[in-house]
Amino acid sequence: MAATLKDIAQHMNLSVATVSRALNNKGRISKETTQRIMQVAEEMGYKPNESARALKTNRSSTIGVIIPDSKNIFYSKMLKSIDQVLLNKGYSIIFCDSDEKIEREQEYFELLKSKSVSGMIIVTAGKTDIYNEEKSLSNIVFVDNIPSISRPFSFVAINNVKAAYELTQLVIDYGHKDICMICADLSETTGYDRLQGFKECLIDNKLTFSNKCIIKGTFQYQTGYSAGDQILAMKKKPTAIFAQNNMQAYGVIKRLREADVRIPEDISVVCFDAIDETGLMSPKLTCVMQPVEEIGRQAVMGILDGIKNENQAMKQIELDYEIFIGNSLVRI
Repeated sequence: MAATLKDIAQHMNLSVATVSRALNNKGRISKETTQRIMQVAEEMGYKPNESARALKTNRSSTIGVIIPDSKNIFYSKMLKSIDQVLLNKGYSIIFCDSDEKIEREQEYFELLKSKSVSGMIIVTAGKTDIYNEEKSLSNIVFVDNIPSISRPFSFVAINNVKAAYELTQLVIDYGHKDICMICADLSETTGYDRLQGFKECLIDNKLTFSNKCIIKGTFQYQTGYSAGDQILAMKKKPTAIFAQNNMQAYGVIKRLREADVRIPEDISVVCFDAIDETGLMSPKLTCVMQPVEEIGRQAVMGILDGIKNENQAMKQIELDYEIFIGNSLVRI
């Protein structure tokens, strides 16, 4: 049977109030005493009564997470990172998949509020004004996509314009001039910024940018697969395809291979976040690699900081990225 606050207090010859304040990081208690109480609590197997805590504070020790596509390994790895950090901090998680639909995201947002979660980590699926209506954003951290909010908010992301520019430059340096981009919904800042980086790089290299080389859709596999049909129907096919994420890349490669188009011998493919932990992917996709575990960790720390201090300044964290050179891009 798990120990109670009273058990810990009796064991340490302290008052229940002192033990409670130490475990909840409240009140003026010395650092040494707090550390000693936490150590004893862990040794005695103490678990906080979440129902009682939620009733008292109107907040649970649960964090809500909304992501747009649980099938995408990028988001599943982020979710695992978030869960591991929260577990170490004594929090649990409620996970929601919006399926790239803003209406579902809104429904999950209201659901999580009704559950009195302590905070939320959100990858928004597009433009919405629901967050503007919130009295406080101190316990929300946005990740990857930046929402449409007219006041300060916290987010964790890379510089998608810069990353897309660098990946496009790499493709151009390999001799490619006819490059097609598969785009997500441009109401998502991630999709918009990656298109901007692509466009700026083409212009800076005095290459023609045309809407004919842009195929629009979502970040999902089906968009990539359908893009393959459009590319196969082109009279002058591109020598390289820039997919805005891994799922689009997998989809377009599947469709092109069905038509006996060789990757990369006939058409090269690059993208974002082609994570391959198995080492079995062929070809290995040249891509921008975001620090997905660190994104999750930074998001959690931002949430916990906001819970401790609702008046703290919002944090905008921009993380570094890497360009992984695979064998899906050939010189021409």
